Amino acid sequence: MVSWTEEDCGVSTKAERFRVSYSTATGHADTFACHYIEDGITFVDAGVAGGGGGLWALYGLVRVVRARIYDATIVKLTTGWYAEVLRRLPAGSKMLDVGIGTGLALANNDEQLRAKSIAVDGVDYDADYVARCRTLLGERQLASRVQAHHASIYDFSGPGPYDAVYFSSSLMLMPDAVKALQHCVGMLKPKTGRVFVTQTIQNSHSKLVEIGKPLLKFLTTIDFGSVTYEEELLTTFKKAGLTLIEHVPISGSTMTSTRSFRLKVSTETKQSLLVNWLPPPKQPPYVASGGLKLDDILELEGSMSWLRRRNMAYTVGLAMGICILLMQGLGGRVEASVARLKKNAEPHDPVAATRGLITRRLGAKYTDQISLRALPSDADELDVFELGSDGDKLEIAANSATAMAYGLHWYFKSVLRTQTDWENHKLQLPDKLPKVDERVRLKRSSKFSYYQNVDTGSYSLWAWSWPQWEKHIDWMALNGINMPLAFTGQEKVWQNTFHKYYNVSYEGLGKFFAGSAFLSWGRMGNLRGSWVKGPLPQAFIDNQHELQLRILQRMREFGMIPALPAFAGHVPEDLKLTLPNANFTRSPNWGNFTDEHCCVYMIEPTDPLYREIGKVFLEEQRALYNYTSSLYQCDTYMEMAPEFTDLSELKGAARAVIDGMTAADPDAVWLMQGWPFVDDPNYWTRPRVKAYLDGVPTDKLIILDFYSEAVPIWNKMDNYFGKSWIYSVLHNFGGNTGMRGDLPTLATAPALAKRSGNGTLVGIGLTMEGIFQNYVVYDLILQMAWEDSPLDITKWVPKYAGRRYHTQNEHIEHAWNYLSRSVYNRTLAYGGVTKSLVCLIPHWGLLYDKFQPTLIKYDPNDIVLAWKELLLAGDELRNVDTYRHDLVDVTKQFLSNKLLEQYQHLKAIYSAKAVPANEVCDLTKAMLTTIDRLEEILATNEDFLLGNWIADALRLAGDLNVGGDGLTRSKLQEYYEYEARNQVTRWGDNNNEAIHDYAGKEWAGLVKGYYLPRWTMWLTEVCSAYTDHREMDVRALKEKRVTFELAWQLSHESFPTTTAGDSFLISKRIYSEYIDMNAVVPWDFFEAKALVM
Repeated sequence: MVSWTEEDCGVSTKAERFRVSYSTATGHADTFACHYIEDGITFVDAGVAGGGGGLWALYGLVRVVRARIYDATIVKLTTGWYAEVLRRLPAGSKMLDVGIGTGLALANNDEQLRAKSIAVDGVDYDADYVARCRTLLGERQLASRVQAHHASIYDFSGPGPYDAVYFSSSLMLMPDAVKALQHCVGMLKPKTGRVFVTQTIQNSHSKLVEIGKPLLKFLTTIDFGSVTYEEELLTTFKKAGLTLIEHVPISGSTMTSTRSFRLKVSTETKQSLLVNWLPPPKQPPYVASGGLKLDDILELEGSMSWLRRRNMAYTVGLAMGICILLMQGLGGRVEASVARLKKNAEPHDPVAATRGLITRRLGAKYTDQISLRALPSDADELDVFELGSDGDKLEIAANSATAMAYGLHWYFKSVLRTQTDWENHKLQLPDKLPKVDERVRLKRSSKFSYYQNVDTGSYSLWAWSWPQWEKHIDWMALNGINMPLAFTGQEKVWQNTFHKYYNVSYEGLGKFFAGSAFLSWGRMGNLRGSWVKGPLPQAFIDNQHELQLRILQRMREFGMIPALPAFAGHVPEDLKLTLPNANFTRSPNWGNFTDEHCCVYMIEPTDPLYREIGKVFLEEQRALYNYTSSLYQCDTYMEMAPEFTDLSELKGAARAVIDGMTAADPDAVWLMQGWPFVDDPNYWTRPRVKAYLDGVPTDKLIILDFYSEAVPIWNKMDNYFGKSWIYSVLHNFGGNTGMRGDLPTLATAPALAKRSGNGTLVGIGLTMEGIFQNYVVYDLILQMAWEDSPLDITKWVPKYAGRRYHTQNEHIEHAWNYLSRSVYNRTLAYGGVTKSLVCLIPHWGLLYDKFQPTLIKYDPNDIVLAWKELLLAGDELRNVDTYRHDLVDVTKQFLSNKLLEQYQHLKAIYSAKAVPANEVCDLTKAMLTTIDRLEEILATNEDFLLGNWIADALRLAGDLNVGGDGLTRSKLQEYYEYEARNQVTRWGDNNNEAIHDYAGKEWAGLVKGYYLPRWTMWLTEVCSAYTDHREMDVRALKEKRVTFELAWQLSHESFPTTTAGDSFLISKRIYSEYIDMNAVVPWDFFEAKALVM
């Protein structure tokens, strides 16, 4: 038996000195002294008084510095665990950390603690750990936010109630885990409190591990507890009265060969919610260069525990060495795919490209005020820029054109307090550009900024001409985007491929190509053909090809790496006529279309023809473009799961895609959209995702983690099993225009994801379906590509507001404070932006908080308060175009919220049948008035006009009276106008309204010309049915509505392309009208202070 005493021998600024003595039952004694230096342990003196004393002295030394051993071996793992838990906590939460230990894992997440204003009480029974924890908290300046308590959790009753209780690998150390859980539940907030547990589990029983794991504390002085089996853990939760709501792996946290599964269980709660993360089943790659695997380490842990006492020092040293190797092995990765893309990127002249941008965007008078200089790249090849002065000029130096342009935009934002956006609002620039006082150097945190969803090309860009594209590519460069999607005009390549090489007729291709406004879904194999006014005109195919050549040329000038299209198996039906022996299949029905437009034909991946077409297409594309970037984007199963589930078939399907690419381009890299893994988790289980990705070599694939801000997949799939991936923000579906966002998550999650990525995260991306909405969301995420640490959103938002309006107006700061705490604080919100009821077919089932939600989960009074503050700033800013845009946007959101409130009230009184008919009818009239007001405010701003959308489409017809395929200009205009009208309304033809209003917009013209008549029909019937004491005639109402909608699709009514009225004056009048009037619906959420102008 050994007893220990520890004597503090004094403390210096660089060392902590201890004297340790021990005695044993046999009379042996030993004393030694040492001092611990931050970067190592140095022995000062070690005296041996008995046999074997040196070994026991080493063990004593290990025990003295065991807190440091814990930090060196365990904290790297648990830091990621803490990050996952903190990410799930709302801002302002209070958490109880049970088993805080040394506090280092928590302190490593200090940016998230500060950014989200999270307060923590930490409890630990180990005095050594608590002492070190308190010292660390002081050093990190966290003592005011985190309190460390030396106590047993069974005796602790802290200053709750808490929003969350967290057990980080500590539950398995509890002598009575059920009692510990129950005790903690009593300190949670009722109904909303949550319990989090992270720890390793074992699913296969092993006597060796059961015996060996408890003995590890004799090797490392760290108590790892006993083996925990999954069924025992779940039983513990059940006994404690908890309901499991999430059971998922933490990416990169595998420390044993345990396996885990995601459980789908009830989300109903009893006393609290439990969220539990477990290590993923995947084994990490070999560690270091010696080929040591984690399975070997597990076996070693089992055998080392049985070594004799005389070899203990050797055992401890070996165990610590393994931990060091493990951490080093997990810390570095070879980004072969990224390195290949960077290496093969076409050389460009950053100075010439940026000079051209300055001339186009700023004008000639600024060209001579800015000096540009190229920088060499660092070894990591990350983009970097420097700002300084060159005499009386501003100097910008950078290693790429996109870095140089981003540096210019950084100067706009940080020095001039102005910025660009995708509406191309005017930059507020002085005549003379001021110099930079101190030199600035900024480097990207990851290699790439990716831009666009495949759908964006249709929902926002399909009818653009070169002047619009030129401005937009400049916008990309100014925001550091160096990996844009480049899908324009690809139908020319497909036409050549299938007609020249496989004899498919032009008529057959006409049945294959989707309509001009729906090409995105034809390219993904969701649908085929162009309904009603088709086929796709040859003039469009040719003109878009010419446009693509200009787009690619400009992207190449900026040194961007455009993602080009590739073959994913989808083919024209008429290919069966020329290749009848090929192995064909059909994709599942997407969008409920009839056979003419659904169920696209595909070549089976096992057919050699699959690889052959993939090769021929890329070769033809390269010949037409005289260029390739070696980066290719395509999707095989976009929202259409395969009919097979065999893992080897899934692997083979992916292998066929990449084989077709590399046959034409040995340097090919596949850029894969990760949306299917989000959209259909029932099919895309962990084993299937792994099998599919395993079909592609690691250096040949980059995955867009498509919805990272709300439904991240990377952390459930162990960083996509070692493949490179990009943190991507989806945010928007269909180009809907409601206000909504999650700024706190965007300000923290990308940086935290990079830390947990083990080198696999290679970029930040924007994957929204439509642009021209909620610009603040995208401005923030674009900045995160250049940030290594989380941002404090409470500091970032005022800076954004100041540069957006080029002012320091206090009312603007107040307005954005209200917006950032409400509509832009929807943490982990799923389903896109809020959908306005006005854009939907009226019926009684319009209230839901799911995909494209209509309900709002913030205090609507914050919109009113923000609106008021914006109006108060109007005297100064009413002529600033960004101000006018945002004032219209906020007024629009208020009216949408008002319509929602009126609808909810109408539904309640109509169902109750307890009020006079005139009250119901008056309310229906008030709702129509709200829609009128919405049209009125939207018409004041050019960014919200249907007329511009249709005008762009009409311009596609060109100036000639007859197009290249014999169609007259008027016929082409009819085709394009139908496409434009159909996409934002019925979205298809004869498909049972499956995608109806998906792409609805709050645009002037669309509100008055399309939505208002539908609501008038329905509300008139509501009033009439209530008055007559009868059921609503739903069938007749639908027939009337459909007749109107179909006629509107084919009409040629013109809509204004210029504004009507003053945004400020009309918004101010609407504010007075709605806030001051005695509304039929009581506005109980307005506070008195918001009612006075």
